[in-house]
Amino acid sequence: MKILFRKLLVLLGVLLLARPHASGAQGIPPRLLTTDGRPMEFEVVSVKPNHSGAEKMNIMSPPMSNGVTITNMPLIDILQWAFRITMSDQIVGLPGWATEDRYDITAKVADEDVTAFRKVVDPIQRTPMLQKILVDRFNLKFHNETKELSVYALVVAKSGVRMTEIQPAIGPNGMRDGGSRQRRRGQIRSMGQPMQPLIDALTMELKSVVVDRTDLKGFYNFTLTWTPDDINASGAGPTPEDASAPQLVTALQEQLGLKLERTKAPVQVLVVDRVERPSEN
Repeated sequence: MKILFRKLLVLLGVLLLARPHASGAQGIPPRLLTTDGRPMEFEVVSVKPNHSGAEKMNIMSPPMSNGVTITNMPLIDILQWAFRITMSDQIVGLPGWATEDRYDITAKVADEDVTAFRKVVDPIQRTPMLQKILVDRFNLKFHNETKELSVYALVVAKSGVRMTEIQPAIGPNGMRDGGSRQRRRGQIRSMGQPMQPLIDALTMELKSVVVDRTDLKGFYNFTLTWTPDDINASGAGPTPEDASAPQLVTALQEQLGLKLERTKAPVQVLVVDRVERPSEN
C-alpha cells in the first residue's frame, strides 16, 4: 500500500484537509455559505501547468486568508486534499498523467464572502470548494464506493490517557484555535490539537488507514517519541534525538496512553469515472 504525499511540504498554518474516510465520518461541520445563504464557491480560479521540475509542493489556506494556493502538485495529491483521502489505494481509475503532471492553482473568494470564508470552524469546510474546481476545470466525474479494508483502530489503553487536555484559545476570527504541531522523524509534538492530526500522522507513518475509536473530543498537549522501523535504512533521514526510544506501538501506549489494534472497517473509496487535463484559464 503506497502512501500519498511522498515529498509533500505542507505549509498550511493552516489547513489540514487530509482525513481517512472511515465508516460514517462524524462531527463534520456544515459547508461554508455566502452572505445570502448559497454554498460558497471561489470567484476567481487560475490553473496552470508547473514545469519547474521541482520536488517540493505545497498547499496554503491559512484561516485568515481569502482563498487557496496550490503549488507544483499532481492531480492525485489535489484529490487527496479535496476529498480527505489518505491512502493512494482509496483512489482508483486515474490516468497516468494524474500522477505525473504538476499544477499551480490560485483560487480566491469574492470580496463580499471573505468574512464568511474566514469564519471556518474546521478546515474541512473548505474542501467542497476545492472539489468544485476539479469538477469545473478538470471535468472530474466520480462516484464513491465503500470497501471493507484492514485498518488500525486507535483506542484508549487500559492505563488511561496520558496526554494533557487544554482549553484552546479563541483566534482573531472569533473561532477556536486549532493549535499547532511539530513533526520530525521519530517525533510528533502537539500543542493544543484535537485527535485528528495525530490520526493523520499515524496513517502516514504506518502506511495504513488509522481510524479514531478513542472517543476523545478535547484538545491536547503531548510529545510522542519513537524509533522509526527504518532507523538503519539507507537514506532514511537524520537519526532522531533519542535513538533509544521505543517502537511506535509501544511509545503510543507508554507516552500517550493509546493503543493500536488491527481490525477491519468500511473505508470510502473514490472511483474516478472521467477526468481531463484542465481547461484554459
